[in-house]
Amino acid sequence: MVSQPYNPGGIACYAFVIKKYNYNDKDCEGQTIHSNYGLAAEPFTDDASNNVAEYTGIIKSLEWLSQTNNYDAKILVRGDSKLVIYQIKGKYKVKAPRIVPLYQTIMSLIPKFKVLDIEWVPRDQNKEADRLSNKAYQEVLENNPALIEKISGHLATEEQIELLHHLGIRPEKYLSKMEAHRIIKKVNEVS
Repeated sequence: MVSQPYNPGGIACYAFVIKKYNYNDKDCEGQTIHSNYGLAAEPFTDDASNNVAEYTGIIKSLEWLSQTNNYDAKILVRGDSKLVIYQIKGKYKVKAPRIVPLYQTIMSLIPKFKVLDIEWVPRDQNKEADRLSNKAYQEVLENNPALIEKISGHLATEEQIELLHHLGIRPEKYLSKMEAHRIIKKVNEVS
């Protein structure tokens, strides 16, 4: 989940993907049974942060699961924010006032499920949710042109866009400098 073009205070978007797995099949990638994405907080406020987006994605996924009566299923929540996952697991304290109510909501949802585990995964293992949160960001901008003007100085530079094209990557229309930098750095680390 992301807050773009900057964090905190940008446009925070959540996403989640719910998959059904056959645990007897070690190579199974799971069948997607539901996914969703959207705005996690009012843009350009203190509540618009990556952490708020991460918490919102988990809340929305657990709410969907509880509404579909998946109480007896073995639930595994995976997220790519160590801070959020470790806060939910009790390894880190929750101190930020804007996070406390989100944390409390998750803590009230967890007991509804018979078996629920939570684990951190690296961002590259969370690509589907990451893609959906970026889609939410793009849609927010497409539907609110006034926001584009507000963030224009934070969008990827022409040089970054050219480099991404040179690397064979077709960047999203409203790619932020921050996200362009992250992609370029990752590609350079691999090559």
